[in-house]
Amino acid sequence: MYLPKLRFRILCTTLLVLLPVSLVAQDDSQLNWIETRDQWGQVLFCQAIYKMPEVKTRLYEFDIEQCEKAGQLMIDEVGRYPQQGQVQMKAQAEQHAFLLSRNTSEPYHSVVACREFCRELVEKQDSISD
Repeated sequence: MYLPKLRFRILCTTLLVLLPVSLVAQDDSQLNWIETRDQWGQVLFCQAIYKMPEVKTRLYEFDIEQCEKAGQLMIDEVGRYPQQGQVQMKAQAEQHAFLLSRNTSEPYHSVVACREFCRELVEKQDSISD
């Protein structure tokens, strides 16, 4: 009866010690890289579906404008990385966009999500600029 409690306490103690170590290992730059890559990939995905004939009828002019502005914001954001990092980021973002397109059954289902994502990205950047 004492042995299972001891094992449980050792397991809990080990997890409490190891969990913060793994969280500290992920520094801010790595998390920022992943977030930027995912955002750029999503913008690339949205730009790609906005060009599809079956989606064009569901778009407003401001959808395209905001998506293009979001794309330019992402290019500016990636421009802060060294040249080799920019190349890697672009390849990873394109891969992310490809995976998004593979996991989307019908592109026109993503129009609302893309509209909101691009709008929020542009608004967030505008609020930071102010």
